[in-house]
Amino acid sequence: MAFESETNHRTAFGYSMNPEREVGFYVVCSDRMILDNINSLMRKRGMVGISDTAGRLHYLVDARTGVPSAVKRITGQALKGLDHSSLSNAQLLQGVENVLDRYFLDRILLGTRIARYMLVQSVRDPSLMSAVTKRLYPMAGKEFGISASQVERNLRYAFRKMRLFEEGRRNVYILRKLFDEVTALLVRNHDCIPYPASMSI
Repeated sequence: MAFESETNHRTAFGYSMNPEREVGFYVVCSDRMILDNINSLMRKRGMVGISDTAGRLHYLVDARTGVPSAVKRITGQALKGLDHSSLSNAQLLQGVENVLDRYFLDRILLGTRIARYMLVQSVRDPSLMSAVTKRLYPMAGKEFGISASQVERNLRYAFRKMRLFEEGRRNVYILRKLFDEVTALLVRNHDCIPYPASMSI
């Protein structure tokens, strides 16, 4: 059962256009129903948020698929709470540089500069990471005055000494891994994880 304020009530194909404004009510009559509903939500979303009487949100994270996926969900949720407008360009760039330095990427290479640009843009708009070749490559190509295929080639050359590349991983996979590391670093450095004292992995 879902409710939405009437002023913003718009649906498309039966789904709300503003899911963040929806409130879900699950009426349960037994312990078994509670567990079944929570399990169903966990399987669909991997995480369930429960609000206490003070309005603080606590999350149950599904780690049945492995610790790495649970960590990724926690980091992703914490990142949503990060107000990027409060981070200066220097702070954002420093986070990206720190991650790139872990892999000893040559800063002089065009591919490294492209990767830096892509990561900064993706932190500002995480949806870019779900469309790397369709949106992020053309965006970087436009920025550097080259084609999307040249973006791909330059990234490949910059990544060539990374262990992930040597294992046969593609550029998109490597970029997403770097993005995950950057977001985790920003969350950690800027105290964005909600209720860190009570959170355990």
